Amino acid sequence: MKLIKFLFSKVFILNLIIALILLIIGLFILDDYLDKITRHGEKIVVPNLKNKNVTELDSNFTSKDFRYEIMDSVWERGRPKGIITDHKPSPGDSVKKGRKIYLTINARSDKMITLSIGNIINGTSTTNGAMEYLSSIDVDHDSTIFVPHDWNDIVLGMRDIEGKKLKDGDRVKAGSKVRLVVGHVGGEKIRTPKVLGIRLKDAVRILRKNLLNVSPVELGDGACFNGIDSSLAKITLQRPACGSEIKIGKEVSIFYSCDTTLNINTECK
Repeated sequence: MKLIKFLFSKVFILNLIIALILLIIGLFILDDYLDKITRHGEKIVVPNLKNKNVTELDSNFTSKDFRYEIMDSVWERGRPKGIITDHKPSPGDSVKKGRKIYLTINARSDKMITLSIGNIINGTSTTNGAMEYLSSIDVDHDSTIFVPHDWNDIVLGMRDIEGKKLKDGDRVKAGSKVRLVVGHVGGEKIRTPKVLGIRLKDAVRILRKNLLNVSPVELGDGACFNGIDSSLAKITLQRPACGSEIKIGKEVSIFYSCDTTLNINTECK
């Protein structure tokens, strides 16, 4: 009875009202505090970090706006080490300040390739077969060394650019160049294939298929800015001229240009 009487007393009701007011004030203060520490409502746009080197972020990527973490690395040929290839959240996304950006970068160490060439350098593979294998493992065919043999176009060995013999199980850097040692019947001559007006990569393939070494020369028109441009370039001149006799293993110089407006004469001279 006394308890019920106390609950309806002026003293209790006054204290209850004061407690409710203090609770409401406390909730407002807590909400304001949480807004500040979580940056509620403060959105910023994620910049495009692709093609920037991750080392640039230490000085230009302020921690008060973003944080970053390298989550993955890939190996993309021809791109600088440490370059950012992708990131999440993506460029243009709106996020809170202090949000962590997860980066994918181009590997900062060289990709190493273990050669599996036992069935290539044992005298049973052709030049095309060897070059297809090298292409599949991101290793370049630099040139061919021809040696006397009973058969043409038989791969007898492989060497690095410095002349060291390579064997099965050796490790080389991705993108490195190797030379093939190929047998040919001495003194045999062929007609120089016509490669005028076709793409550089196709011209190289055709000439090498005909057991000729290739020396590509870029014309000084300034139109080839990178490896992609060069791969799309077209042949404007070749020496010796197409159709002329040349010994197997000799070098053909091909001149290429990335200038798409160039009028190329494709007649053999």
